Amino acid sequence: MFCIGICDDDEGLCGELEKMLYDYGKEHKIQMNIDIWYQGESLCRFLRENKKILDVLFLDIELLTTNGIEVGRFIREEQENMETAIVYISANSSYVMDLFRVQPTDFLIKPLDKIKVGNVMNRIQKISEVRKGIFEYFGSGYYFKVLYKDILYFSSQNKKVHLVLKDGQKEFNGRLKEIAKKIPGNFIQIHQSYLINFDYIEECSYESVKIEKRRYNSNQPAISEISEKATGGTCVEGQRVNVCVDNYIKHESFAYIYNLSLYEVVLLDRY
Repeated sequence: MFCIGICDDDEGLCGELEKMLYDYGKEHKIQMNIDIWYQGESLCRFLRENKKILDVLFLDIELLTTNGIEVGRFIREEQENMETAIVYISANSSYVMDLFRVQPTDFLIKPLDKIKVGNVMNRIQKISEVRKGIFEYFGSGYYFKVLYKDILYFSSQNKKVHLVLKDGQKEFNGRLKEIAKKIPGNFIQIHQSYLINFDYIEECSYESVKIEKRRYNSNQPAISEISEKATGGTCVEGQRVNVCVDNYIKHESFAYIYNLSLYEVVLLDRY
């Protein structure tokens, strides 16, 4: 059963969306429990008092008082709830780049229709079904299994796939195109050579994507290599490297950055 919330100050839209969702559930044989709120404050109060975690929340951005972005931050930061799939709805697409801190699952432009809502629910279903699943691959004569939740991203070069995990890296023969067909919907392809786990994105702009800060035990690029590539200079081992040149982004602690202009992932600050 899906527990779904709708929060929009347009009562007519709420009723239409509720019907679309029930029709979707009937068509796909999915039981749904749908709650509706017309104010962001009412939704936050309900979540605070009931400690309820919604599976999906359709959330209007332009609520009159507490807006949808503030509600989303309340859910993610105060309640520390990263499980609810938040789908923002708005008549204005200019908000898109402001929403990555909330990590929404999708963004729908009004007016809504059955096809838009159905596509979103299909994606959410896929994420729900496989998020706890396992990725299997063959390498070095053995079959390996890795939990999807432990994968940060895939990259490929010369028919080799690099699998970057929270605690290391693996390599096997394969094609990213084929992997993309069978992995969960929370993996997004930001370039022909990169598939990244949306759950680990911390920041996103039109030029770059920052993956959640982690320490890796695998063989990482030497800090001197990073310094030379980013600054054209050298670096003494152990020295902190904070660079902000060209399209690289400065960070206080190490983080992976996908640089769209260079088509590569680099480690800016390892120490």
